[in-house]
Amino acid sequence: MQNFYKIITVLFIFGMCQLALGQSPSEMAKKESLYYKIVDVPIPDDVKLEVGGLALTDEDKLGVSTRRGEVWLIDKPYSKNPIYNRYAHGLHESLGLAFKDGDFYLSQRGELTRLQDKNRDGKADVYKTIYSWPLSGNYHDYSYGPKFKDDGNMLVTLNLSWIGHGASLSKWRGWLLEITPEGEMTPIATGLRSPSGFELNAEGDVFYTENQGDWVGSGRMTHLEKGDFAGNPEGLVWSGEPNSPLQLKMVDIEKESGLSLYEYSKKVPELKAPAIWFPHTILGISTSDILYDTTGGKFGPFEGQLFVGDQGHSKVMRIFMEKVNGVYQGASFNFVEGFSSGIIRMLWGSDQSMFVGMTSRGWSSTGKKEYGLQRLVWSGKTPLKSKR
Repeated sequence: MQNFYKIITVLFIFGMCQLALGQSPSEMAKKESLYYKIVDVPIPDDVKLEVGGLALTDEDKLGVSTRRGEVWLIDKPYSKNPIYNRYAHGLHESLGLAFKDGDFYLSQRGELTRLQDKNRDGKADVYKTIYSWPLSGNYHDYSYGPKFKDDGNMLVTLNLSWIGHGASLSKWRGWLLEITPEGEMTPIATGLRSPSGFELNAEGDVFYTENQGDWVGSGRMTHLEKGDFAGNPEGLVWSGEPNSPLQLKMVDIEKESGLSLYEYSKKVPELKAPAIWFPHTILGISTSDILYDTTGGKFGPFEGQLFVGDQGHSKVMRIFMEKVNGVYQGASFNFVEGFSSGIIRMLWGSDQSMFVGMTSRGWSSTGKKEYGLQRLVWSGKTPLKSKR
């Protein structure tokens, strides 16, 4: 009997080691793969592709910005043998990427930059600063975006610094900013803590995802409009600036009100309660990118819904939204787990598969690889479809 228990103990420890090393996919991931298959995009051994941003060119090449300050241009990204070309380097931790009218746009830590390839040799010749913002030198001064609006203006979000709690150590940290192609900036909303993911829907409404932390009990997604306050008071240190869209001050916010955000918003009109909550550790621990389904049903029956990535849990959630009396509300669902690293960015490919860019260095995730690039491909089968 003792030998039996020893064998059981060894098998249990071996199984736990396999799970810890990511060698044994969960039963849920196996079921999900019947409908949505995760496919690797091969990465050369000498390329450290810690993905910060994704964007497709007009020629269907995939641009990838990285935390290491590079932009890679990948030809044939849907194939088993993609071709990598380093388009730009020497950047400062780009955590976003966009492509418009032949050029790439990205947020570095301290500026919004336009990259131009004047001689069309596949490498950026011009690194043009569109708009810059001050830096404190704090390691947590991440910057995200841009996202293009229909009018050609760009949206970026600025992370709070970290000094044992979030703090806006330099101007506009914790804010959503709108920037014109000519470099004119307008602050839009504040109360943001770690706004890695944001997206515009078909109506042009802006949503952003927030990570659990100080003033944020669990991950959430909020609809942001000009003059909104999303809950974390640190960014309010700049609300006295002449171009601030709100006059709310940090001293106006109670540290212990005992009220939910929804209830507290009745006392503070500027406060915007979340449209969606992601219960902590159940629907992720570190929400990241938002992707609006524009595939026309080619990725399943989710046209018009939103997908949200999670860096900590290496998975994607699905969001169903509705607008009632002008206010967004909805529900969140687990969608697909089992990605190789921590999800930062998602993007639709021309074949309507979902590119997923990842990194986990310094930011632990259930996917154990340091970085990764994968595609989520629909099998054509509809999950939970009625058999009638």
